[in-house]
Amino acid sequence: MAQQRLQVLGLTRWSYPFQAKGFRQSGGSIEDVRARLYQPQRLEHRLFLLEHVVLPALRQQTDPDFTHLILIGDQLPEPWRSRIIELTQSIPQVIPLFLPEGKKHQDICRSIMLDHIDPKCDVTAQYRLDDDDGISVDFVEKTRDIFGELRTFFDANGRLAVDFSKGFILRSTPESIGMEPVSMRFWAPGMAIFQKADSHRALLDFHHLKVWHDMPTFMWSDMPMFIRGAHHDNDSHLASFGRRTRSFRFSHRNPNKYFARRYGINLDQMQRVWDQRKNQYLNLAIAAE
Repeated sequence: MAQQRLQVLGLTRWSYPFQAKGFRQSGGSIEDVRARLYQPQRLEHRLFLLEHVVLPALRQQTDPDFTHLILIGDQLPEPWRSRIIELTQSIPQVIPLFLPEGKKHQDICRSIMLDHIDPKCDVTAQYRLDDDDGISVDFVEKTRDIFGELRTFFDANGRLAVDFSKGFILRSTPESIGMEPVSMRFWAPGMAIFQKADSHRALLDFHHLKVWHDMPTFMWSDMPMFIRGAHHDNDSHLASFGRRTRSFRFSHRNPNKYFARRYGINLDQMQRVWDQRKNQYLNLAIAAE
């Protein structure tokens, strides 16, 4: 079987003001969307999650051959624009893109993904992380390994999805930050879609809950591979998935050491920062009561 070059390509949408229908909690004009997304308290909270959840594992990937795009609005104000640049500049695989706002969700996501496909590759493995999600430090390596094992299915169909169905929910409350083990099918942060590099479709053209309609799907549950955020400003209605999820036994003697090794996350440091700044982060929720 001929060797095919695989490019691993990821995407995070960081408070980018799409057309209003791109967010469940938003309505009205692009100005309304921008006003909500760019509230200082919200931006501070999202930057906290970017720094402590999203970026650590990208920095520590055991296979450094990947590209991760961060879609950001070109009108994101200071100091958050500069702080994102500062946080990402030490991770060469991470590319922040400050692009014109108000575009259609699928159109701009498809455009930037296709624009960053390596012309030398034959196949892409595309994945997504929301700005409060994380992946394991071996996510890229495991994605490549699985593709090698499932080449027959890919060659027969031209597309293939791998659903990493085991991970953790990161819950933040006024009292604490904690991790809960979870097993769930077809959650976005636990999925990679393989397709030919010359495809005109991209990751977000396939609804993650319905991807099995469009291509063969393999579910992999050997190890926890993702973290999904659950907090006061989550736009994905995480609570509604509760009845569909299952837990798994997690009894590590030193959870802090485990999450540092598996996800690059320093839970003690996160908790200290949370305790210091949670009143600021939670201001939106408190004001709404």
